Amino acid sequence: MNERFIENCHIPLSYQKKEGTKGSFYQAGGKKGILPARISWGIFAQRKTSLKDTLKKNEINGLYKKAESGLYDSIDNRKIHSSIWGNEEFPEFYGYGILDERYGIFDLLIIYSENQCFESMEIHHFKGMGKPEFLQQAFNYLRNYKTKSPRSIGLPVDIYELGLY
Repeated sequence: MNERFIENCHIPLSYQKKEGTKGSFYQAGGKKGILPARISWGIFAQRKTSLKDTLKKNEINGLYKKAESGLYDSIDNRKIHSSIWGNEEFPEFYGYGILDERYGIFDLLIIYSENQCFESMEIHHFKGMGKPEFLQQAFNYLRNYKTKSPRSIGLPVDIYELGLY
C-alpha cells in the first residue's frame, strides 16, 4: 500500500481532559464530525480472565449529542466504543483500537500521548485500515508522520488552524 493512499485515509484529532474529571476528554483540534466532541477514557467493562483482556490497556466510549453529527452517528444509537490495545513493536504510541468491527466498518484509531493520556491525547483515525494486514503499514506511516510533523520539532502548528485540511 503506498504512502499517499494511507495519507488520504489519515485524520489527526486531538483531545484534552476536562479539568476535575477522571476520564472525560473534549476535542481540542482536528476535523469536527469524525468522533463525538466528548469521549470517555477508561476501562468500563468488567475484565475477564482471558489472555486477550489482560492485554487491553484502555477503552474509548462516546455518544454523539442530538445536535451533533458524525461519521458513526447512524450506528448503535449514536454510541461509539473501542478497546485500546498496546503494540510492542511501536512503543512510542499508547495503543490502537478499531471502530466498529461489530458493524463491519474496521476504522483504525492509533493513540499517541506524551503524558500517557492523563491530560491530552492525539487520536489518529485511519478510515478502513483496522484489519490486521494494514496495522503495520499504518503504524509505520504514523511513525514517519510524527518525526516529520512540525509539532515534533517544537512548533505549535495545527493544519486545521492554518486551513490546510
